[in-house]
Amino acid sequence: MEQIAFRLAVAGRMRCTTLKPNIGLVLQHLSQFEQVDRPGMIAKQSLDRGAGVIVVVPDSPAAAAGIRPGDVLLAIDGHALPPETALSAAFDAARAHARADAIRDLLADAGTQSFTISLLRDDMVSAVKVTPVSACPSDGHLARSNQQNAYADGRHVFLTTGLLSRLQNDDELAFIIAHEMAHNILHHATIMRVADVKHGLGHTLGRSGRIVRETEREADALGGDLMIDAGFDPVRGAAILKRLDRADLGIDLFAAHDSAGKRIAAMRVLENSRIPR
Repeated sequence: MEQIAFRLAVAGRMRCTTLKPNIGLVLQHLSQFEQVDRPGMIAKQSLDRGAGVIVVVPDSPAAAAGIRPGDVLLAIDGHALPPETALSAAFDAARAHARADAIRDLLADAGTQSFTISLLRDDMVSAVKVTPVSACPSDGHLARSNQQNAYADGRHVFLTTGLLSRLQNDDELAFIIAHEMAHNILHHATIMRVADVKHGLGHTLGRSGRIVRETEREADALGGDLMIDAGFDPVRGAAILKRLDRADLGIDLFAAHDSAGKRIAAMRVLENSRIPR
């Protein structure tokens, strides 16, 4: 997921008015674990010391700097990571997201100039130099849920494991991620909040339904462009729409969308418009 999100975010950066530095890392934090699991994560991965690296995107700035899965980030550009708090408290999703966002903000504050990350690896502290690339915002999360859903909240993109299990190739995954990224890039959450848009099956008609359909079409169009920029096939990606039963999907994913056929046709038109003549 992160590899595809990174590819989309970097390739499509000319389409984003707001850019963020990206180094191609996925981190985990002690606050993301239940109380019973925390002692093991401390013993095995030293997550009480900092954020643990679980994914390094190939050919990313993090990979070029030599960062590896299993490393623990201790400091960013000379600033120590904020300590974990409430370690004895029960798991709380809001606290876990706040912790993750605090680390992302430290990385973003370092900008796109080269900076130093202090790492813990095999009980040894070292420092590496990282040079981020500018990219579209692409904070992604995989949520454990049987519900088949994806959604964006203005900053993050969420994809459930239930939906992930239905995807057959990278183009389909890129279609879902790019669509939700586009919602964030286009500030749709703010637009709908200001317009007091009502969601749910009872609001698919009238003013709220019209605004939602407009934002969904805009997200499809920009998402398709992001896919083509990154070398993905939007028509092949949109094929996932034909296999998903609307009754099986979370309301947030396809409520007030056009039909699958219309959305696939729109992707075909977009793809054909980008083919050199």
